[in-house]
Amino acid sequence: MYTYPIKEPQGIAERHQELDALRGLAAISIVLFHFTINNNAKLLGWQFNYGVTAVDIFFMISGFVIFQSIRNITKWQDFVVKRFARLYPAFWYCMLITAFVAVLMEPHSVDATRILANATMASIYFGVEDLDGSYWTLLIELVFYTWILAIFVSNRVNAIEQIGVCCILLIVAFHAMRPLYHDLYQFLTRKVQLLNHFPLFYSGILFYQIKRSRHVYRNSALLIPAILASFYLHDKGGTSQYHISFVEHCVVITIFHIIFVLFIIGKLGFLVAKPLLMLGNISYCLYLIHQYVGLQIIAKLTGDLGINVYFAIIFTISVCICIATLITTYIEIPCYQLIRNWYSRSSSIFRQQDNDLAIH
Repeated sequence: MYTYPIKEPQGIAERHQELDALRGLAAISIVLFHFTINNNAKLLGWQFNYGVTAVDIFFMISGFVIFQSIRNITKWQDFVVKRFARLYPAFWYCMLITAFVAVLMEPHSVDATRILANATMASIYFGVEDLDGSYWTLLIELVFYTWILAIFVSNRVNAIEQIGVCCILLIVAFHAMRPLYHDLYQFLTRKVQLLNHFPLFYSGILFYQIKRSRHVYRNSALLIPAILASFYLHDKGGTSQYHISFVEHCVVITIFHIIFVLFIIGKLGFLVAKPLLMLGNISYCLYLIHQYVGLQIIAKLTGDLGINVYFAIIFTISVCICIATLITTYIEIPCYQLIRNWYSRSSSIFRQQDNDLAIH
Protein backbone atom coordinates (compact mmCIF):
# COMPACT_ATOMS: atom_id res chain seq x y z
CA MET A 1 0.00 0.00 0.00
CA TYR A 2 2.71 2.52 1.07
CA THR A 3 6.29 2.38 -0.17
CA TYR A 4 9.27 4.63 -0.26
CA PRO A 5 12.26 5.17 -2.55
CA ILE A 6 14.90 2.72 -1.39
CA LYS A 7 17.70 1.91 -3.79
CA GLU A 8 17.26 -1.59 -5.17
CA PRO A 9 19.68 -3.48 -7.40
CA GLN A 10 19.40 -2.40 -10.99
CA GLY A 11 16.80 -4.24 -13.02
CA ILE A 12 14.64 -5.22 -10.05
CA ALA A 13 11.70 -2.91 -10.66
CA GLU A 14 10.99 0.45 -12.17
CA ARG A 15 9.98 3.17 -9.75
CA HIS A 16 7.27 5.60 -10.79
CA GLN A 17 7.60 9.03 -9.24
CA GLU A 18 4.09 9.94 -10.36
CA LEU A 19 2.73 7.26 -8.04
CA ASP A 20 4.89 8.58 -5.20
CA ALA A 21 3.37 12.02 -5.78
CA LEU A 22 -0.13 10.51 -5.82
CA ARG A 23 0.62 8.84 -2.50
CA GLY A 24 1.59 12.20 -1.13
CA LEU A 25 -1.67 13.77 -2.29
CA ALA A 26 -3.68 10.84 -0.96
CA ALA A 27 -1.92 10.95 2.41
CA ILE A 28 -2.52 14.65 2.99
CA SER A 29 -6.15 14.22 1.81
CA ILE A 30 -6.75 11.57 4.45
CA VAL A 31 -5.15 13.75 7.11
CA LEU A 32 -7.34 16.71 6.16
CA PHE A 33 -10.41 14.48 6.16
CA HIS A 34 -9.77 13.19 9.68
CA PHE A 35 -8.85 16.64 11.00
CA THR A 36 -11.98 18.36 9.63
CA ILE A 37 -14.78 15.97 10.59
CA ASN A 38 -16.83 15.45 13.76
CA ASN A 39 -16.05 18.01 16.50
CA ASN A 40 -13.61 19.93 14.35
CA ALA A 41 -16.25 20.31 11.64
CA LYS A 42 -18.42 22.17 14.15
CA LEU A 43 -15.58 24.58 14.85
CA LEU A 44 -14.68 25.00 11.19
CA GLY A 45 -18.17 25.14 9.73
CA TRP A 46 -17.09 22.77 6.95
CA GLN A 47 -15.45 19.40 6.44
CA PHE A 48 -13.33 17.80 3.73
CA ASN A 49 -15.58 14.81 3.07
CA TYR A 50 -13.92 13.78 -0.18
CA GLY A 51 -10.70 12.95 1.67
CA VAL A 52 -12.39 9.73 2.76
CA THR A 53 -11.96 8.39 -0.78
CA ALA A 54 -8.15 8.72 -0.72
CA VAL A 55 -7.90 5.12 0.50
CA ASP A 56 -9.41 4.10 -2.85
CA ILE A 57 -6.47 5.45 -4.82
CA PHE A 58 -4.11 3.92 -2.26
CA PHE A 59 -5.69 0.54 -3.03
CA MET A 60 -5.30 1.13 -6.78
CA ILE A 61 -1.65 2.10 -6.34
CA SER A 62 -1.13 -0.98 -4.19
CA GLY A 63 -2.58 -3.23 -6.89
CA PHE A 64 -0.18 -1.71 -9.41
CA VAL A 65 3.03 -1.81 -7.35
CA ILE A 66 2.42 -5.14 -5.60
CA PHE A 67 1.78 -6.89 -8.90
CA GLN A 68 4.92 -5.24 -10.27
CA SER A 69 6.76 -6.56 -7.21
CA ILE A 70 5.42 -10.10 -7.58
CA ARG A 71 6.61 -10.17 -11.19
CA ASN A 72 10.15 -9.35 -10.09
CA ILE A 73 10.72 -12.17 -7.60
CA THR A 74 11.68 -15.80 -8.02
CA LYS A 75 10.67 -17.19 -4.62
CA TRP A 76 7.62 -16.59 -2.45
CA GLN A 77 9.92 -16.02 0.52
CA ASP A 78 11.34 -12.94 -1.22
CA PHE A 79 7.89 -11.37 -1.33
CA VAL A 80 7.02 -12.23 2.29
CA VAL A 81 10.28 -10.90 3.72
CA LYS A 82 10.13 -7.72 1.64
CA ARG A 83 6.53 -6.99 2.62
CA PHE A 84 7.27 -7.69 6.28
CA ALA A 85 10.33 -5.43 6.20
CA ARG A 86 8.41 -2.59 4.58
CA LEU A 87 5.34 -2.73 6.80
CA TYR A 88 5.91 -4.09 10.28
CA PRO A 89 8.90 -2.27 11.87
CA ALA A 90 7.49 1.20 11.12
CA PHE A 91 4.00 0.05 12.10
CA TRP A 92 5.18 -1.25 15.46
CA TYR A 93 6.98 1.99 16.21
CA CYS A 94 4.00 4.16 15.24
CA MET A 95 1.66 1.88 17.16
CA LEU A 96 3.76 2.18 20.33
CA ILE A 97 3.73 5.98 20.05
CA THR A 98 -0.05 5.86 19.65
CA ALA A 99 -0.34 3.48 22.61
CA PHE A 100 1.82 5.81 24.73
CA VAL A 101 -0.42 8.78 23.91
CA ALA A 102 -3.52 6.66 24.59
CA VAL A 103 -2.14 5.67 28.01
CA LEU A 104 -1.68 9.36 28.83
CA MET A 105 -5.10 10.42 27.55
CA GLU A 106 -7.27 7.34 28.19
CA PRO A 107 -5.32 5.05 30.54
CA HIS A 108 -8.15 2.57 30.99
CA SER A 109 -8.50 1.99 27.23
CA VAL A 110 -5.08 0.38 26.71
CA ASP A 111 -3.62 -2.84 28.05
CA ALA A 112 -1.03 -5.39 26.96
CA THR A 113 -3.61 -7.58 25.24
CA ARG A 114 -4.81 -4.73 23.06
CA ILE A 115 -1.27 -3.73 22.14
CA LEU A 116 -0.23 -7.29 21.28
CA ALA A 117 -3.35 -7.87 19.20
CA ASN A 118 -2.77 -4.62 17.33
CA ALA A 119 0.84 -5.59 16.68
CA THR A 120 -0.39 -8.30 14.31
CA MET A 121 -2.28 -5.78 12.13
CA ALA A 122 -5.20 -8.19 12.51
CA SER A 123 -6.69 -7.15 15.84
CA ILE A 124 -10.22 -7.76 14.56
CA TYR A 125 -9.46 -11.51 14.52
CA PHE A 126 -8.80 -11.31 18.25
CA GLY A 127 -11.94 -9.31 18.98
CA VAL A 128 -9.85 -6.27 19.91
CA GLU A 129 -10.36 -2.68 18.79
CA ASP A 130 -7.69 -0.92 16.73
CA LEU A 131 -5.59 1.59 18.65
CA ASP A 132 -5.94 3.98 15.72
CA GLY A 133 -8.94 4.18 13.42
CA SER A 134 -6.69 4.24 10.36
CA TYR A 135 -5.48 0.68 10.91
CA TRP A 136 -8.53 -0.88 9.25
CA THR A 137 -6.95 -0.68 5.78
CA LEU A 138 -3.82 -2.59 6.82
CA LEU A 139 -5.58 -5.93 7.14
CA ILE A 140 -7.17 -5.41 3.73
CA GLU A 141 -3.66 -5.01 2.33
CA LEU A 142 -2.46 -8.17 4.09
CA VAL A 143 -5.35 -10.21 2.71
CA PHE A 144 -4.63 -8.85 -0.78
CA TYR A 145 -0.98 -9.85 -0.37
CA THR A 146 -2.11 -13.34 0.59
CA TRP A 147 -4.35 -13.52 -2.50
CA ILE A 148 -1.63 -12.44 -4.89
CA LEU A 149 0.96 -14.67 -3.18
CA ALA A 150 -1.38 -17.65 -3.65
CA ILE A 151 -1.52 -16.86 -7.37
CA PHE A 152 2.27 -16.69 -7.50
CA VAL A 153 2.75 -19.96 -5.61
CA SER A 154 0.23 -21.71 -7.87
CA ASN A 155 2.14 -20.42 -10.91
CA ARG A 156 -0.91 -18.56 -12.26
CA VAL A 157 0.53 -15.04 -12.49
CA ASN A 158 0.06 -14.95 -16.26
CA ALA A 159 -3.65 -15.66 -15.77
CA ILE A 160 -4.20 -12.97 -13.14
CA GLU A 161 -6.56 -10.93 -15.34
CA GLN A 162 -8.91 -13.89 -15.76
CA ILE A 163 -8.66 -14.87 -12.10
CA GLY A 164 -9.32 -11.28 -11.05
CA VAL A 165 -12.45 -10.84 -13.14
CA CYS A 166 -13.79 -14.18 -11.86
CA CYS A 167 -13.19 -12.96 -8.30
CA ILE A 168 -15.09 -9.75 -9.07
CA LEU A 169 -18.07 -11.72 -10.40
CA LEU A 170 -18.03 -13.95 -7.32
CA ILE A 171 -17.78 -10.93 -4.98
CA VAL A 172 -20.71 -9.17 -6.65
CA ALA A 173 -22.75 -12.39 -6.45
CA PHE A 174 -21.76 -12.79 -2.80
CA HIS A 175 -23.08 -9.31 -1.99
CA ALA A 176 -26.18 -9.59 -4.19
CA MET A 177 -27.33 -12.82 -2.52
CA ARG A 178 -26.67 -11.68 1.05
CA PRO A 179 -30.29 -12.21 2.22
CA LEU A 180 -29.69 -15.95 1.84
CA TYR A 181 -26.92 -15.99 4.47
CA HIS A 182 -27.29 -12.82 6.49
CA ASP A 183 -25.23 -13.89 9.52
CA LEU A 184 -22.41 -15.36 7.43
CA TYR A 185 -22.45 -12.25 5.26
CA GLN A 186 -22.09 -9.95 8.26
CA PHE A 187 -19.25 -12.08 9.61
CA LEU A 188 -17.28 -12.26 6.36
CA THR A 189 -17.65 -8.61 5.39
CA ARG A 190 -16.27 -7.63 8.81
CA LYS A 191 -13.44 -10.16 8.89
CA VAL A 192 -12.44 -10.14 5.19
CA GLN A 193 -12.94 -6.54 4.12
CA LEU A 194 -11.07 -7.13 0.87
CA LEU A 195 -14.48 -8.40 -0.29
CA ASN A 196 -15.60 -4.75 -0.24
CA HIS A 197 -12.57 -3.24 -2.01
CA PHE A 198 -11.02 -5.86 -4.30
CA PRO A 199 -12.04 -4.21 -7.62
CA LEU A 200 -9.81 -1.22 -6.84
CA PHE A 201 -6.76 -3.46 -6.40
CA TYR A 202 -7.71 -5.26 -9.59
CA SER A 203 -7.84 -1.96 -11.47
CA GLY A 204 -4.29 -1.27 -10.35
CA ILE A 205 -3.19 -4.67 -11.65
CA LEU A 206 -4.86 -4.03 -14.99
CA PHE A 207 -3.22 -0.63 -15.31
CA TYR A 208 0.17 -2.26 -14.68
CA GLN A 209 -0.51 -4.79 -17.42
CA ILE A 210 -1.64 -2.04 -19.78
CA LYS A 211 1.47 0.03 -19.03
CA ARG A 212 3.71 -2.88 -19.94
CA SER A 213 1.69 -3.26 -23.18
CA ARG A 214 0.19 -6.61 -22.27
CA HIS A 215 -3.19 -7.28 -23.94
CA VAL A 216 -3.97 -3.57 -23.91
CA TYR A 217 -7.44 -3.76 -25.46
CA ARG A 218 -8.58 -6.74 -23.41
CA ASN A 219 -7.29 -5.31 -20.14
CA SER A 220 -8.77 -1.91 -20.95
CA ALA A 221 -12.13 -3.62 -21.45
CA LEU A 222 -11.73 -5.45 -18.12
CA LEU A 223 -11.50 -2.11 -16.37
CA ILE A 224 -15.22 -1.65 -17.06
CA PRO A 225 -16.43 -4.46 -14.75
CA ALA A 226 -13.82 -3.38 -12.19
CA ILE A 227 -15.16 0.18 -12.16
CA LEU A 228 -18.80 -0.91 -12.13
CA ALA A 229 -18.12 -3.32 -9.27
CA SER A 230 -16.44 -0.51 -7.32
CA PHE A 231 -19.59 1.57 -7.83
CA TYR A 232 -21.76 -1.31 -6.64
CA LEU A 233 -19.70 -1.80 -3.48
CA HIS A 234 -20.14 1.82 -2.33
CA ASP A 235 -22.49 0.90 0.51
CA LYS A 236 -21.23 -2.63 1.10
CA GLY A 237 -18.25 -1.71 3.27
CA GLY A 238 -15.61 0.89 3.98
CA THR A 239 -16.26 4.40 5.28
CA SER A 240 -17.05 6.41 2.14
CA GLN A 241 -20.74 5.54 2.39
CA TYR A 242 -21.00 7.53 5.64
CA HIS A 243 -19.54 10.75 4.25
CA ILE A 244 -20.41 11.05 0.55
CA SER A 245 -23.30 9.96 -1.65
CA PHE A 246 -23.31 7.08 -4.10
CA VAL A 247 -23.13 9.47 -7.07
CA GLU A 248 -20.28 11.44 -5.52
CA HIS A 249 -18.34 8.25 -4.86
CA CYS A 250 -18.88 7.05 -8.43
CA VAL A 251 -17.58 10.36 -9.77
CA VAL A 252 -14.48 10.20 -7.57
CA ILE A 253 -13.72 6.59 -8.52
CA THR A 254 -14.06 7.55 -12.18
CA ILE A 255 -11.68 10.48 -11.66
CA PHE A 256 -9.15 8.18 -10.00
CA HIS A 257 -9.25 5.87 -13.04
CA ILE A 258 -8.82 8.85 -15.36
CA ILE A 259 -5.79 9.89 -13.29
CA PHE A 260 -4.33 6.42 -13.81
CA VAL A 261 -4.97 6.68 -17.54
CA LEU A 262 -3.03 9.95 -17.56
CA PHE A 263 -0.25 8.20 -15.66
CA ILE A 264 -0.17 5.32 -18.14
CA ILE A 265 0.14 7.66 -21.14
CA GLY A 266 2.80 9.78 -19.44
CA LYS A 267 0.72 12.89 -18.76
CA LEU A 268 1.05 13.00 -14.98
CA GLY A 269 4.59 14.31 -14.79
CA PHE A 270 3.41 17.72 -13.59
CA LEU A 271 2.74 16.14 -10.18
CA VAL A 272 6.38 15.21 -9.71
CA ALA A 273 7.40 18.01 -7.34
CA LYS A 274 9.56 17.83 -4.22
CA PRO A 275 6.77 18.58 -1.71
CA LEU A 276 4.55 15.81 -3.06
CA LEU A 277 7.44 13.37 -3.38
CA MET A 278 8.39 14.13 0.22
CA LEU A 279 4.84 13.45 1.36
CA GLY A 280 4.79 10.29 -0.74
CA ASN A 281 8.03 9.19 0.89
CA ILE A 282 6.58 9.52 4.41
CA SER A 283 2.99 8.60 3.48
CA TYR A 284 2.97 5.26 5.31
CA CYS A 285 4.20 6.66 8.63
CA LEU A 286 2.06 9.78 8.24
CA TYR A 287 -0.99 7.58 7.70
CA LEU A 288 -0.18 5.48 10.77
CA ILE A 289 0.61 8.31 13.17
CA HIS A 290 -1.81 11.09 12.27
CA GLN A 291 -5.31 10.13 13.37
CA TYR A 292 -5.39 9.34 17.09
CA VAL A 293 -2.29 11.33 18.02
CA GLY A 294 -3.23 14.24 15.78
CA LEU A 295 -6.80 14.48 17.01
CA GLN A 296 -5.63 14.43 20.62
CA ILE A 297 -3.27 17.33 19.89
CA ILE A 298 -6.01 19.33 18.17
CA ALA A 299 -8.45 18.64 21.01
CA LYS A 300 -5.93 19.89 23.58
CA LEU A 301 -5.11 23.01 21.58
CA THR A 302 -8.70 24.00 20.80
CA GLY A 303 -10.37 22.73 23.97
CA ASP A 304 -7.95 23.26 26.84
CA LEU A 305 -5.94 26.16 25.41
CA GLY A 306 -8.65 27.84 23.36
CA ILE A 307 -6.43 28.13 20.28
CA ASN A 308 -8.02 28.86 16.90
CA VAL A 309 -8.95 25.63 15.14
CA TYR A 310 -7.23 26.59 11.87
CA PHE A 311 -3.95 27.24 13.66
CA ALA A 312 -4.40 24.02 15.65
CA ILE A 313 -4.91 21.95 12.49
CA ILE A 314 -1.97 23.54 10.65
CA PHE A 315 0.27 23.10 13.69
CA THR A 316 -0.81 19.47 14.16
CA ILE A 317 -0.28 18.61 10.50
CA SER A 318 3.23 20.06 10.79
CA VAL A 319 3.91 18.00 13.92
CA CYS A 320 2.62 14.81 12.28
CA ILE A 321 4.75 15.42 9.18
CA CYS A 322 7.84 15.94 11.35
CA ILE A 323 7.17 12.77 13.36
CA ALA A 324 6.50 10.76 10.19
CA THR A 325 9.69 12.08 8.61
CA LEU A 326 11.76 11.07 11.62
CA ILE A 327 10.23 7.59 11.77
CA THR A 328 10.67 7.08 8.03
CA THR A 329 14.28 8.25 8.14
CA TYR A 330 15.47 6.57 11.31
CA ILE A 331 13.18 3.53 11.67
CA GLU A 332 11.38 2.54 8.49
CA ILE A 333 14.17 2.78 5.91
CA PRO A 334 17.03 1.49 8.13
CA CYS A 335 14.92 -1.46 9.33
CA TYR A 336 13.95 -2.31 5.78
CA GLN A 337 17.57 -2.23 4.66
CA LEU A 338 18.71 -4.23 7.68
CA ILE A 339 16.14 -7.00 7.14
CA ARG A 340 16.72 -7.01 3.37
CA ASN A 341 20.49 -7.32 3.81
CA TRP A 342 20.11 -10.05 6.44
CA TYR A 343 17.78 -11.98 4.16
CA SER A 344 20.12 -11.59 1.18
CA ARG A 345 23.03 -12.96 3.20
CA SER A 346 20.92 -15.79 4.61
CA SER A 347 19.63 -16.72 1.17
CA SER A 348 23.19 -16.85 -0.14
CA ILE A 349 24.22 -19.10 2.75
CA PHE A 350 21.25 -21.43 2.16
CA ARG A 351 22.00 -21.59 -1.56
CA GLN A 352 25.64 -22.40 -0.84
CA GLN A 353 24.61 -25.13 1.59
CA ASP A 354 22.31 -26.60 -1.05
CA ASN A 355 25.18 -26.54 -3.55
CA ASP A 356 27.50 -28.22 -1.06
CA LEU A 357 24.95 -30.93 -0.44
CA ALA A 358 24.58 -31.45 -4.16
CA ILE A 359 28.37 -31.73 -4.58
CA HIS A 360 28.83 -34.18 -1.73
